[in-house]
Amino acid sequence: MINKLKTFIVCFLQEEPFVMKRENKDGTYKYSGFCIDILNELAKNLGFTYELYEVPDHKFGAPEGNGSHWNGMVGEVMYNRADIAIGPLTISAIRERVVDFTHPFMDHGVGMVSKKPEPKGSGIFGFLLPFDSSVWFSILGALIGVALLLFITSKVRHKMRAGDVNYDNDEKFDLKNSLWLTYWSIVRKGGEPAPRSLPSRILTGAWWLFTLIVISTYTANLTAFLTVKRLVAPINSVEDLVSSSVPYGCVKDAFLYSFFRAQANLNGKVTTVARQMWHAMTAYDEFPYSPFNGIEIVKRGQFVFIQETPFLEYVIKKDPQCELMMLGKPFLYKGYGFPVRRGDNYLKDISVEILKMQESGLIDQIKTKWW
Repeated sequence: MINKLKTFIVCFLQEEPFVMKRENKDGTYKYSGFCIDILNELAKNLGFTYELYEVPDHKFGAPEGNGSHWNGMVGEVMYNRADIAIGPLTISAIRERVVDFTHPFMDHGVGMVSKKPEPKGSGIFGFLLPFDSSVWFSILGALIGVALLLFITSKVRHKMRAGDVNYDNDEKFDLKNSLWLTYWSIVRKGGEPAPRSLPSRILTGAWWLFTLIVISTYTANLTAFLTVKRLVAPINSVEDLVSSSVPYGCVKDAFLYSFFRAQANLNGKVTTVARQMWHAMTAYDEFPYSPFNGIEIVKRGQFVFIQETPFLEYVIKKDPQCELMMLGKPFLYKGYGFPVRRGDNYLKDISVEILKMQESGLIDQIKTKWW
C-alpha cells in the first residue's frame, strides 16, 4: 500500500514522445510526454507526489563487465538511487533478475527502419525514362526517314505531274513541311498541309498507325513512372537483413543490445539468426548511443536501424522529409514497464492502477495524443 504522503524519486531518460524536457524562461523545467501523463495519472489516483531527475549516463540499463554492475535507469533503481524509472524500458528476463517491473503499459514489437531509395524519374529529364535511349533514337530516325520518304515521293510525283494536278498538293511537301507533318503526327496535334495524293496518304496513314502504338506505349509507361508507387523494400525480414551486405545496428546498452549479445552465447537453431546478427553488428561496429542518433545514421545513407516499433512509428510520422520507411514486419514482441526496486510493496498498487487505465481506455487516449 502506498503512503499518501510518500514522495517518489523518479528517474527518467529523454526520448520522444515518452519523456521530454523543456527549459522555461525562468530556468525551471517542464516535463511532458506519454510516460509523464501516465505518471501524473498514477500520482493523482494513488495519492503520491514525485521528484524527477535525469539518468546521468543517459542509458536505459544493461549489465557491464561480468554482469554484476548495471548502468542506466535500471542501475539507478537497483542501487536505490531512484524509487521508480519511467520511459520506454522493455521488460526482459535479464532485467527482471535485478529489478521488478510493473504490469506492461504498452505492448510493442521490434522493427527495422531505413532510408527510402531515391525514386526514379524525379529529375528534369524524367519524362524520357519510359523508353530506353536506343528506342528514342529509333523513333527519331523513323521520324526523319518517313519525312524524307514523303518529301522524295511528293517531289518525284510533282516533277512527273502524276495524279490529279489540280487536286493533289505534292508541290507543297518540301523537306520542311514533310518534317512538320511527321512531327505533329507524333505529338497528336493537327497541322497543315495534309496530304491529298494516294501514295502520300498511304505513307502518312502507316506513319499515323506507328505513332498511335508508340504514344499508347509511352503513355502507359509514363503513368507507371510518375504515379506515386509503393516502394518495394529490398529487405523484408531479419533473414533478408542477415543475408544482405547492408550494415545495421541497435542502441548500445539498451534492451536489444543486451538481447542480441545474450543470444549470441546460446546454442540452438532458434538463436542462429540472432547470433549471426550480433556478429554482424559487432563487425560493423555501428551502435548508436541513442534512438535519435540511430535515425541520424539512417538518414546519412546505407544503414538499417533496429529499434522498438513505437519509437519508429513516431519518427516516421514526424519526419519532415518523409525519407524513412519500415522494413518487413515487427518481430520479438515485448512490453514496456516501469522498474521498481525488488520487493517494494507499492509494485502491486501501481500495476493494478495501470490495468485500470488500460481497461478504461485512458492509456489508448494518451497514446493517441502523442502519436
